Amino acid sequence: MTAVKLPQFANFIIMPEPTQQRSRQALKRLLAAGEQLLAQNQFEQAGVALIAQQAESSVGTFYRLLGDKDTLLQLLLQNFFQNSITTIQTLTDLKPWSRLPLEHFVQSLVQTLADLYQGRRGVLRALILKASQDIEFRNNVHQLNEFIAKAVVNILAEHLKEMHHPKPTKAMQVIVHVLLGALNQHTVTGNLGYLTDDEVKEELARVVIAYLDIYS
Repeated sequence: MTAVKLPQFANFIIMPEPTQQRSRQALKRLLAAGEQLLAQNQFEQAGVALIAQQAESSVGTFYRLLGDKDTLLQLLLQNFFQNSITTIQTLTDLKPWSRLPLEHFVQSLVQTLADLYQGRRGVLRALILKASQDIEFRNNVHQLNEFIAKAVVNILAEHLKEMHHPKPTKAMQVIVHVLLGALNQHTVTGNLGYLTDDEVKEELARVVIAYLDIYS
């Protein structure tokens, strides 16, 4: 399997590193409060005072550790980037996938990505909004998606004999982006809300398997 390098774009802002334990705990609470406000779709309207209050901290501590609200948002988005990268690397390194039927990997892939996106509606909304306003950040998002696609394609490419799509090389790349797009759309809008979480995973796995025309 081709090794996947950790991309530089996943470190687009420097994480503060307070020396005092109390400050480190305050930073952790501020990040958690920001994540919660994003999940509630209230981050944009929230002022620094509200964020500090929810973090059981002070406005002064917020400015000392973070400087401004945009820094907090960028740190939260960076956490999502890095978590996505770590998650996909763990999946692709987890087992000798070449020895297992491709369907097993597809099911694990859908499960892993769905779990990664679940509960992160606010983060994804913020990501989409920032990408629409910031070309450099939009490029980072494209690179993240491409990173995931390459890692997945490395595994799929070991199972070409199980895929019967007429153009499997192109199909492998297409289906990863289709899967990411479907999960992104569902997470943000809930457009598959008539399905349970398990049903969403099952149906998306079927889509991948059917598109690639997988059978042994």
